[in-house]
Amino acid sequence: MSKKIFYLDNIKVFLAFLVIFFHTNSSYGGEGGWYYIEASNDEISKSILTFINALFQSFFMGLFFFISAYFTPRSYDNKGFHSFLKGKVMKLLIPALFYFFVLNPLCISLVNPQPYLSSLGFYNTWFIVALLYFYIIYALVRKWTGGHTLTASFPNKGGVLVYILVIGVLNFLTRLVFSTNELYIHDFSLGYFPQYIVLFWLGTVAYRNGWLEHINSQIVSFYFRVSLVSLLTLPIVFLISDLYADDFSAFYGGMTWESLYYSFWEPFTGVGIMMKIVYVFKSKLNFTTSWLGKLSRSSYAIYIIHAPVIVSLQLALKTIPVHLMIKVAIVTVFTLIFSFFISYCLLKNRMISQII
Repeated sequence: MSKKIFYLDNIKVFLAFLVIFFHTNSSYGGEGGWYYIEASNDEISKSILTFINALFQSFFMGLFFFISAYFTPRSYDNKGFHSFLKGKVMKLLIPALFYFFVLNPLCISLVNPQPYLSSLGFYNTWFIVALLYFYIIYALVRKWTGGHTLTASFPNKGGVLVYILVIGVLNFLTRLVFSTNELYIHDFSLGYFPQYIVLFWLGTVAYRNGWLEHINSQIVSFYFRVSLVSLLTLPIVFLISDLYADDFSAFYGGMTWESLYYSFWEPFTGVGIMMKIVYVFKSKLNFTTSWLGKLSRSSYAIYIIHAPVIVSLQLALKTIPVHLMIKVAIVTVFTLIFSFFISYCLLKNRMISQII
């Protein structure tokens, strides 16, 4: 295995942990939505969790799409149109349908039992369904165009700024119609999709042009500092908004200054963090060990199965009188442990291991 694959695999493990952290936070006051929501009057903790979730939302799913797309051109080159799509359908559609028919109803029944048909949904696996659509579109474009790809060197400061501004504009326009707090077809939060679509495309461009082999450390450092400055503006804006608003609804979309701010805040914050993560993992964590390899191999399964683990732990802690932030830490850590153990056992099955 090439060394360059190790750090990308390690990033996927890191992102899987952030997904668990994000969903746990969402239960205890962080904006984002979840099966089980625990009421609390601890406004400070809830504000901290909302801040953390906003930070994660600015980069972690976009980076997932970028990494997922990165080796897509090579996979298509090796397999061709039909074999490429057959493999993607098996690895994505089957787990998504299992979640739709089994795990989503299970999570709902644990919290608030309802008729089976009304509990069907992709919910937590929206990413997998979206990725399947992206792969299908990519394969069709490759088939129709013959595989012509944009030739471009690693973006300079101006190129990165153009990307940030374009995503900001697309975010705002999209959220005039699709607010970020609403789920639409296939449980997609369409208000966030401009970033996902563009980053998937950029992932394929990056592979063809060797961007990850020629990361410019100066550009990474510059935009990481931009990210930190942008990040620090969020609590200030939250405080201003809190003076006259009872919730965060104005940030979700529509013709509001809050939506305009948040639409641009996301790329200004997320881009530098994404680049920094890739750069640090490439330069410092470009290796594997026995346990890292197992975690990496299990990261996809962990993503699929972690929801009922989180919900079960949250319900088990429901009546225990401990601080909200302690619950967040307990649920996050033990969900990662239990999900890894379950995933590791599942992957022992030959048939399952061929799918996930």
